[in-house]
Parts: sequence; C-alpha cells; structure tokens
Amino acid sequence: MKKRKQYFVAGLGKFGKYVALTLEELGCDVIAIDSDEKTVQSLSGDLTYVVCGDASDEKTLKDLGAATVDVAVVGIEDLQGSVMCTLILKEFGVKSIVAVASNELHGKTLEKIGADKIIYPQRDIARRLANNLYSDKMLDYTDVSDDTAIVKLRVPDELVGLSLIEANLRDRFNIFVASIQRGEEDIINPKASEVFRAGDYMMAFGTKQSIAEIGKILID
Repeated sequence: MKKRKQYFVAGLGKFGKYVALTLEELGCDVIAIDSDEKTVQSLSGDLTYVVCGDASDEKTLKDLGAATVDVAVVGIEDLQGSVMCTLILKEFGVKSIVAVASNELHGKTLEKIGADKIIYPQRDIARRLANNLYSDKMLDYTDVSDDTAIVKLRVPDELVGLSLIEANLRDRFNIFVASIQRGEEDIINPKASEVFRAGDYMMAFGTKQSIAEIGKILID
C-alpha cells in the first residue's frame, strides 16, 4: 500500500486553519500547531493531531515529528516566528515548504532562507476578485510566478467554431491554452485541430502582460 503523504501546518490563522481542515477532509495525515490555546481547542474536534506550542522552537517541532513530514505549510503571520519556523524545517530537510507572506519583504526573506513556495493570500485574493469584477468571462486567476499566471476564461463568441490553430492565440497574445473544459470533460493539452464550442472554458497560461492584453481584446 502506498504511504500517505504527511503534512505539517504551523499557524492556524485564517489561512493555516483552512489548509489544515481541507487536508484533513481529504484524508491526509496532518500535524498542526498554534500558539493560541483557544484556537487549538476550537479545532481539536476537527483535526486529528493539533497541539498548542511554539512553532519557532526546534525541540517542539522535532517532538511533533515535523522533521519527517513530506510537506510543511508555514502560516505564521509574525515575521520572526515565520522565519524561524521555516529555517528549522529547512534544516530538518523537509522536502517542500510552503510559506505565507504578509508583504513583499516578508516573502523575499522566506524565499532566501529556503521556502519552496511563497503565498500572498491577501494579494492573490484581491487579484482574483479584480479580474472577476472586470468581466464575467474571466472566472479565475492564479499567480504562477512574479511574471506569469494562469487564467480561466469563458471562450468568447468570436472564437467559437475556430480551431486552436485558427484562433492563433499563441502568436496573437503569447498565451498557451493548457486545457479546455467542456461540460464534465477536461481536454488536457488540446491538439491544434481542436475546435472551440459554445459553452467551452479554457485555461490559458502566459505572462501577466499577455493575459491583460487578451482580457482587453476578447472580453470587451
């Protein structure tokens, strides 16, 4: 039997809490820690293993078994606590460390000390909301890096009936269509001959500038 991945979540604020609860609901093995006793007590009935403690203390993390997990999520908002926890997990040799940053300086610091992925919850939510408000055709927006993003678009009427090669989105807008959602079907890496149909959605990958351009031209 394949071993289930183990996850460690440090900091059970708004972000860490929902990450831990969702992983638990998915049947994952989750170890969670927070310094606030009331928070821990409120989650004790929903999380199998949640403790009150200092996530910036090496012995505490070692005793919890954080050194042996596959993925660690550092959701601590305090800069010092966040950095210390990330450093300890890095020294433990945790393969994948995802850390939450409250601002660019926080994020750059976490990146320099070895966090594998930096999440900016407020910024990302704001960008998604702004893009959704901009048009009902732009349904989702996710940052991939500082320069690139993935966007889910309702296929515009002017593309319906055209194949990918005829739509020529790569040359026109410098975006790559990673998949087409058609009802319950997901067409991954569609062929150039695939024809857009009414009601289709597409997941497009590209630079943020190119996505902004396709937004201006196709969504107006």
